Amino acid sequence: MKRHYRTLLAATLMLLMPAVLLPAAAQDEEKPRWFGPSDGRSTTLAYGIPDSDYVMLHFSCAIGKPVVNVNVQDEESSAEEGAAMHVRLSAGGETVEFSEKARSNEDSGGKDVKGYLPLDDTLRAILTATGELEIVVDGHTQRYDMEGAAEPMAAMIAACDAPKPAGDLDATLTNKAKRPLQSFVWSEAGMNNFEGGDEFDPGPLAPGASWTFTIPDGRKICTYDIAVIFEEEECCSDPLPAGTQNLCKNAEFVVHD
Repeated sequence: MKRHYRTLLAATLMLLMPAVLLPAAAQDEEKPRWFGPSDGRSTTLAYGIPDSDYVMLHFSCAIGKPVVNVNVQDEESSAEEGAAMHVRLSAGGETVEFSEKARSNEDSGGKDVKGYLPLDDTLRAILTATGELEIVVDGHTQRYDMEGAAEPMAAMIAACDAPKPAGDLDATLTNKAKRPLQSFVWSEAGMNNFEGGDEFDPGPLAPGASWTFTIPDGRKICTYDIAVIFEEEECCSDPLPAGTQNLCKNAEFVVHD
């Protein structure tokens, strides 16, 4: 796996000075550990090195949405891109499982797999367990010591359990086109400012499928222009206008060919 710049710098410093002179904090900074960043809309529990691309595992919750996004990296996997990968999480005597499509990880050379799990009693027991978290991905076993996870885990679960902001707008996009959708964006009607958008996880939205999304503070505006990108479009194509709709009055937006 690639090491980020600070890791290389730390290694250089270790060669240039005696180990006894290297502050313990500087050594600890480069060790994988549990941490919990928040962007105000969601809270994450991650295992890896903060401020780097070295993150082996992370869970996240959007505020007021009792669903945990799980992303696991498997450096050993040789699965094909898009192939189904099976994941099992176990701790505290409880187990949950899910299967999703493999995604290539250019940094590790392995695969990532992302799932969405309801925050039920079983998952709560796993996430708050002490001791060791075991994750098995297609037969490859990973073990994580939960020491240091309690505080960021509590913050993440609190985000899941918090009331959803009253101004947020939940809407559903349904693909009735003949082609899969890769992603979509939205803008206040007439403003042509497509800053909000989403990609479909774990992959393109198939014809006939639906996807529910949240527009933060969307009820202040309600009427949006929506544009989409189809799966077979070339890289970096501009989104294609799909229509304008008052999502407060009708929260389902349907895409046609």
